[in-house]
Amino acid sequence: MFEIIATEQFEKDIKFYKRKKKFTNIDDDIDAIIEELEEGNLIGDELKGLELPSNEHSFKVRVANSNTNVGKSNGYRLIYYVVKDDLTIFLLTVYYKKEQEDITVREIVGLIEKYCMD
Repeated sequence: MFEIIATEQFEKDIKFYKRKKKFTNIDDDIDAIIEELEEGNLIGDELKGLELPSNEHSFKVRVANSNTNVGKSNGYRLIYYVVKDDLTIFLLTVYYKKEQEDITVREIVGLIEKYCMD
């Protein structure tokens, strides 16, 4: 069982979207992903080019927005960071694909350094 830790940035992102009417189900949409992660199912696409240690990985998973009928391709993107030795997953950020383009490697590394390093 993995421990799931929501970073301050992730919490801020969730609050931002919950204020908008077309994202009222974001908690339920994200909870399904969190349940998978807790079980150790590292879903999504592994992000390359981050130069992380061999026991650490970062993934981007597509999440459908159940408030719209557009499927996963135009839904949310959830970025998370895994430290396998500690059985810990950090939820780094979540964004809506139609409102933001892909997040850069530099931004992801910045989030990891800010929220996940001792």
